[in-house]
Amino acid sequence: MTEACLAQKNGGLLRRASYAMKGLATAWRSERAFRDQAIASVVLLALTAVVGPGALWWALVVLAICGSLALELLNAGLESVCDRLHPEMHPMIGAAKDLASAAVFTMNVGLKLVFVLMLATHLL
Repeated sequence: MTEACLAQKNGGLLRRASYAMKGLATAWRSERAFRDQAIASVVLLALTAVVGPGALWWALVVLAICGSLALELLNAGLESVCDRLHPEMHPMIGAAKDLASAAVFTMNVGLKLVFVLMLATHLL
């Protein structure tokens, strides 16, 4: 690993946080799925506030939302790397992208289940 790479990797907390903010900004600008997920997350948080569950339900909803957004970011990153390294269609690249998409889908199903269970617990 080059010295420049090590310096970047081992930078201070503020520097590493700036890379994360840059990544979030890139995702917001270039990834419609991330924007849709983020907007849906705000709606889910507002609905959770209306329901007014206890701290445990809040923690579960927030954790599921963060997991969903994090997987969406990883999926976008994987797709970017795949497209850069192998821009042509290839079955293995397609499978890698599909698997990452399936991970996002699975987390989103889990998020919806957490939300429905929270609703059922508090409204029934």
